[in-house]
Amino acid sequence: MRSPISTLVALGACFLFLTIATGDPQRKTCVVQGGGTNATDDAPHILHAFRKCGQHGTVIFEPKDYYVNSVMKISWLKDVDIDIHGRLVWSTDIMYWLNNSMDVGYQNQSTAFIIGGDNVRINAFDVGTFDGNGDYWYQWIREQPNTSNYPGRPHAVTFSHLTNSVIRGLRFLRSQMWTMSIIYSENVILDSIFVNNTGNFAQSSNTDGADTIRSSHITFNNWTVYNGDDSIALKANSTDIKITNSRFFNGLGIAIGSIGQYKDQFETVERVTVDNINYDNTLHAFYVKTWTADQNGYPPNGGGGGLGYLSDVKVQNLNTTGLRGAAFSISQCTRFSGAPGVGNCTNSEFQIKNVEIDRLFGTSESTQVTGLQCSAVAPCTNITVLEANLRLTNGTQAKQYLCGNVVNTIGFECTGAACVGSSATGGC
Repeated sequence: MRSPISTLVALGACFLFLTIATGDPQRKTCVVQGGGTNATDDAPHILHAFRKCGQHGTVIFEPKDYYVNSVMKISWLKDVDIDIHGRLVWSTDIMYWLNNSMDVGYQNQSTAFIIGGDNVRINAFDVGTFDGNGDYWYQWIREQPNTSNYPGRPHAVTFSHLTNSVIRGLRFLRSQMWTMSIIYSENVILDSIFVNNTGNFAQSSNTDGADTIRSSHITFNNWTVYNGDDSIALKANSTDIKITNSRFFNGLGIAIGSIGQYKDQFETVERVTVDNINYDNTLHAFYVKTWTADQNGYPPNGGGGGLGYLSDVKVQNLNTTGLRGAAFSISQCTRFSGAPGVGNCTNSEFQIKNVEIDRLFGTSESTQVTGLQCSAVAPCTNITVLEANLRLTNGTQAKQYLCGNVVNTIGFECTGAACVGSSATGGC
C-alpha cells in the first residue's frame, strides 16, 4: 500500500500547478510549481495553468526557476493577473527552436512565446525574469553565413493581439534574438522593463529591446536596455507611440524602421513622442531607416519598394554620454547583412516629414549632429532641430549638420552633404 506521503509526492509530480480558492467564486488562482530541473519541460504545465486560470483569474509563478523547452502560445487571456516572482529559462536546443519557433506575422520573423488577450496585467515586481540563454545563440549565429535574421531564430516573446493591458517590472536576460515584438496590439503600457542582452562569452547581435508592428497606443516608460542593436524600434503602422524616462546603453538608439521593405505596400509611422531619455555609448539618439524603391530579395534580409510616410514625431530632452555617431540620422538606403544588391539610395517613395528634435545635450565622439540622407523622389520635409549642444571629448562643440534632399529645415542650417551609401544602422 502506498503511504499518504508518497501519494502526495506522486500527485505533485503529475500536476505542476495548484488551484487555490479565492473570495470571489468566479475567479481562480493557479500557482505554477515547476519541475525544478532543466531535464523537465515546464511549458505543458504553464499552458495548463493558463487554460484553467487565464480568464478572470490569477496565474502565479513562484520565486524559483521554470524551464521552458518548447514553444508556448497563450492567446486566449481575458481579465487576468499574472504575477511572476521567479525566472523562466529557455533551453539551449537550437535545432528545436529553429524547427518549431512560431511565425510572428512580419518579415518572416519567428518567436518562442506568444501572449495575447484583453485586460492582461503582468507584474514581475522587478525580479521576475525571462532568461533566453542567448549566449549559445550569439556564439552559434556568428558561425553562420547570415548573422542578421537567421530563419527560425526566435524572439524571446511576442505580444500579439494584446489590448488594454499593462506589463510591469519584467526583466529580460540574454534574449535569443529580439527581446520583444509587439504586433496587432493596442492600448498597452510597458513600464519599468529591464533588458540586458550582453553576452557572457559571446557578443550579441540583432537583440533589439522591443519592436512595434501594426500596433497603436503603446507606451514604453522607465526602460533600461543594454544591447548591441536598436534600443527600441518602431516598424510598419506603429501609431501613437510614447517612449519616456528611459536609459539606453551600448546599442544603436531609438529607431524608426526598417520600413518600406514590402514592395507596393503602404505603411506609416505616426504620432511618436520621445521624452527624457539618457544614452550611454549608443550609436545614435534617434534614427530612421527605410529601404530603397528597388526590390532586392525578400524579407527578412531582402526587400524594398515600399510606400508610405513617417510624420508627427517629437523627440525631446535627450542626454548623451559618448555618442558614437550622428545624434539624428536618416538613411533611406537600408541593406541588411546577406541582402542582395541595394539599388538607388535616393529613389525611395517613403517620405519622412514633420520630425522635431528639441533639447539635445551631452557628449559625442562624432562631429555630426545630423546625418540626413533622404530620398530625391520624396524629400524629407519640415525637419526641426532646436537647442542642440553636443560636446566632443576635447570640449569643442559638434557643429556638423549634414543633409541630402531635405526641404524646409527649422532651427538649423545644413553645413554639408550627407554620405550616400547602403546602411542598416544609419550613416554609411
